[in-house]
Amino acid sequence: MGAAGQLIVKRYRLVRALGQGSMGIVWEGHDTLLDRAVAVRQVLLPPELREGRRAELAQRLAREARQAERLRHPHIAAVHDVAEEDGTTYIVMELVRSRSLDGVVASEGPLAPERAAAIARNVLSALTYAHASGVRHGDVRPANILIGHDGRVLLADFGTGALAADPAFGRSGPERSPAHGNPVSATRGASAFLAPERSGGAAPTAASDLWSLGATLHLALTARPPGTAPQDVPGPLGTVMRGLLAKEPRRRLSPEAAEHALAELQVAAPVPASPAGRSRTRLIAGIAAAVLVAGAVGGWAILRPGSGTAVSRTPLAATASPSASPSPAPSKKPAKPLKLKSYRSPAGWRASAPSAWTRRPTDSGIRWYDPRSGAQLTVEVIAQAGTDPLKELSDGQVSLRPTMTAYRKIRLKETPSKYGTAADWEFTWTQRRSQAYLAKGVTYHQYRRIIATESTTSVLTWTTTADQWDRLRPTLVKSLSLFTPPAIG
Repeated sequence: MGAAGQLIVKRYRLVRALGQGSMGIVWEGHDTLLDRAVAVRQVLLPPELREGRRAELAQRLAREARQAERLRHPHIAAVHDVAEEDGTTYIVMELVRSRSLDGVVASEGPLAPERAAAIARNVLSALTYAHASGVRHGDVRPANILIGHDGRVLLADFGTGALAADPAFGRSGPERSPAHGNPVSATRGASAFLAPERSGGAAPTAASDLWSLGATLHLALTARPPGTAPQDVPGPLGTVMRGLLAKEPRRRLSPEAAEHALAELQVAAPVPASPAGRSRTRLIAGIAAAVLVAGAVGGWAILRPGSGTAVSRTPLAATASPSASPSPAPSKKPAKPLKLKSYRSPAGWRASAPSAWTRRPTDSGIRWYDPRSGAQLTVEVIAQAGTDPLKELSDGQVSLRPTMTAYRKIRLKETPSKYGTAADWEFTWTQRRSQAYLAKGVTYHQYRRIIATESTTSVLTWTTTADQWDRLRPTLVKSLSLFTPPAIG
């Protein structure tokens, strides 16, 4: 049994236990070599197993985890390393500050169809990528789908999921969510989301992963797993769910058909008519394809223009203080801030956004967007104390850069705040390749601020295409200065 403070293979230090499940204990850890937060799964094999059986399972775990190490996808919580210490296997993964989909449904009830469709599409994109790489998950279920505190969606436990149906891991007591340590009911454990053909311990297949996705979608929409009599869900999303839950693998909905159907269901902002000679800009409600999961929080809403734009070279240098005024862009007439409208959240925080923009809820807050320009502001507030804003943003930079090209950091530093500790991160990037919600060759400009009080963490994220940045910059400065976290409100 591991212990807080223990150093694994002279590199990974166990910090604190996050939760315990049928396959062992999940720890928050620290990679002393790369100086970053990680999650460490300590795999505990039943002590009554014969030595040969223990060796077989350990080898399978190592093999599956090594395969999972190759996966780098925006909706996959990555596996970093596999280590062995004193006969115990440790799997080192990205640390995700999040809630499981299981927990979200338990606290909020069934999800709205458009939200469930967006989550399912993100998970499907992760599975499609993994299957194309020759990797099967084997344990797709709500407890392994993580909704980041910034709203991003990640499929976790690649590397261990393939063994979920093995009888050796079905002997323990109530499973506990790694994110919170709360007991997971038996009806939401691994067995409730295993495809029928895997009930006898058969190896996972691409088709069985799709069935598990359908079962997960069933819980998201009805607050319970499908069981032997799936609940009828009307409408197109119900058709997708039933197609994935077909008993015979060969009759299940194909990934391509499921993706097409979910894309049609996903809510997008209205698209204005395009002026001649210009590409249209469409706002997609979704999650960043460049995943920031190493303990980071922060809103991340994506704009998806049809072509790249020139990078703005004007930093928001004057926003270190909320009362500061921006310097005008060189050789340009300073833009005037848009008219703002105040909004008070039921949770107690206050924000101001352009009055003409459309407001919609997110997992942890509110998103405002402009259908004409595609620009948007996201404010998300979570009940999380002890956040180090600068560290969270710095960790995010390390995680984000491999997924993009032409990344340019404009600022990453602490900023004064009368509410607590705060930090700002401003940067531009160009998407390296087309993925879900991201278009190849498109340039974006984003400004993110994290404010940590004694009891909450607030994340304000302003995203535009690069050519809209200078025009909207004064509005951003004014909006940031008017934000009030709940502890103050």
